[in-house]
Amino acid sequence: MVLVHNLWGGLLYIIAPPKTQVMGAEVIVQVGVPVPYYKSGETSLSDWSRLRTALSPWAELEFENIILTVPSEVIRTLERPDELAALWDKMLRAIADLAAIPHKFKRKERFVCEVQISHGWMHAGYPIMAHTDDAAEIVSVKHATTQGLWGPIHELGHNQQRECWEFHPHTTEATCNLWSVYVHETVLNLPCEKVHYEMQAGRRKSCAENYAKNGSKLSEWDLWTALETYMQLQDKFGWDAHKKVFAAYHTMSGFPGDRDGKMNLYAVTFSEIVGMDLSRFFKAWGWPIEGDTEKKLSNLPAWNDHPMAQYN
Repeated sequence: MVLVHNLWGGLLYIIAPPKTQVMGAEVIVQVGVPVPYYKSGETSLSDWSRLRTALSPWAELEFENIILTVPSEVIRTLERPDELAALWDKMLRAIADLAAIPHKFKRKERFVCEVQISHGWMHAGYPIMAHTDDAAEIVSVKHATTQGLWGPIHELGHNQQRECWEFHPHTTEATCNLWSVYVHETVLNLPCEKVHYEMQAGRRKSCAENYAKNGSKLSEWDLWTALETYMQLQDKFGWDAHKKVFAAYHTMSGFPGDRDGKMNLYAVTFSEIVGMDLSRFFKAWGWPIEGDTEKKLSNLPAWNDHPMAQYN
């Protein structure tokens, strides 16, 4: 017999590794209280109308690919968790589409809102953590479809980043925003310039212009400046190009271990996917494009009228 005591209380989880088979186990919970818990496909709306009044201070909503743990106070008036589930299902499928992975995640994402977290306002990982001030927003269909969910999707984007096409520290807070842009455009139907100030056309243009005027120094290529590089590629070649690039990386091996090598591989991969020599574009952004890369791409038509050419 194993006895477990918790002085502080809280949600109780029994975690079983994949393919675990347990025979004859008995679990006894003493002094436990029910929690507002909803699971897609299992909890009926009539059951939820009762469960959402449970006295526990924490609630949990489990959908197709994500589990939301929030203070119970923000779900007391949530009458249609099925509609919220449908929206989160669409957003997570869109995240999978852009990442070129199956719609069914190997492990459901977790999003926990707490009064104290380890870093920043939100941070990625398992679980994704946020402050309780954000809890009401992530369980509101109205908020998501009118104001957007840039921060939560940004963190989910972090969880899709891969070392083979990440150029730390330049793109750490940049490429994750590709998922924010994609989900807002394709699922929430919200233009990104209305959701985030930095995505307004004027801000984007001045970002690229100032970077070029300052000499296109890679040391200054990060965050919104770095994101603009990827957005210019998206403006020209569309989201399918990004999806195909990410898909191509799933089939590769033997990646370079250094930043410059990885950047050259990305330039070659994107160029071959879209059938154009993008070396001049990436060089205009200050990327360390090598002679071998330029030679390898020389048989493709060059992208000479790229957006950064105006600043040469």
